[in-house]
Amino acid sequence: MSAAAAVTPERILKELSELWTSLGRQESKGVLRACAMTLIVAAREDEDEGIIGEGLAGLMHDHPSRAIVLRVPRNDQEPLMARVFAQCWMPFGRRQQICCEQIEITASEPVLADVPRLVLGLMAPDLPVVLVCRSPRLFLMPAFAPMLRMAGKVIVDSRDHEPALQVLDHMASWSANEVPVNDLAWTAITRWRESISHVFDSPRLRGKHNRIEKVSLSLGPGANISEACYLAAWLESSIGNGIQAQLTRNPTSEETLTVMLSGEWIQLRFFKGEGSCLHLDCDGVANSAAFPVLSDWDLLREELAIPGRDRIFDRVLPRAVALARG
Repeated sequence: MSAAAAVTPERILKELSELWTSLGRQESKGVLRACAMTLIVAAREDEDEGIIGEGLAGLMHDHPSRAIVLRVPRNDQEPLMARVFAQCWMPFGRRQQICCEQIEITASEPVLADVPRLVLGLMAPDLPVVLVCRSPRLFLMPAFAPMLRMAGKVIVDSRDHEPALQVLDHMASWSANEVPVNDLAWTAITRWRESISHVFDSPRLRGKHNRIEKVSLSLGPGANISEACYLAAWLESSIGNGIQAQLTRNPTSEETLTVMLSGEWIQLRFFKGEGSCLHLDCDGVANSAAFPVLSDWDLLREELAIPGRDRIFDRVLPRAVALARG
């Protein structure tokens, strides 16, 4: 489908119907059509189609969807185009394939305003709509705003934009307008937050929150500012007592979090590389925890498993924005 006039919801839905008919004829036992949501993925400009397809194929096993992939190249001469295909797999021990639909839309910036109307007509009826914006450039564009309003949940990744403050500030603005927005940078520190919570739930520290005097984060050369701001804001929110975390940069060391108790100190060091490692030193008692390497698609799978709004994230986001401002 190449002519812009031919790219309509009706035409695309007709091609999907023809696709399912063709798949049914090819498989003697037929295919099982699976769909639990409409998943819109706004791809990065330089993102390889094969990587997106592979990532979506992995997601479909846990979150079967009608996937709509939007690509907006910087070439202003690209017309509005669309194509349809299926993501299929054979579950272990089964003889019938399970398939999900995928629609790929390519639109240049001048015709981006036509995309929301097109996507609206392609959404799976009566099912949730999740928008994953992998392109910070698109997320910040005014012409992309109608796409954000269409989704019941928006997922972005502030780790891919510098400075991160622009994306964080934009997220806070949309969140204040009752559009549920989530950030994979927040999802990426889930295991850190869980480990720190376990530390303060230990017999040695239980009940000592009101004795905390200081929280400081020293950011190493590989530190991500979004993750650091989220971690600091979450600590402030969890501890209370009017504590305000301090962020400093140290280009010669790893990420370090220090929590000062009256008469005691706790130091947590984060190492990044082939995975992450948390090392805790609490007044001379040391413990360590290692975390697996998680791809963007692994994090997205975790985020899609969370229904509705993340109230803790909503509470932390405005303070994370303030910390990013410095």
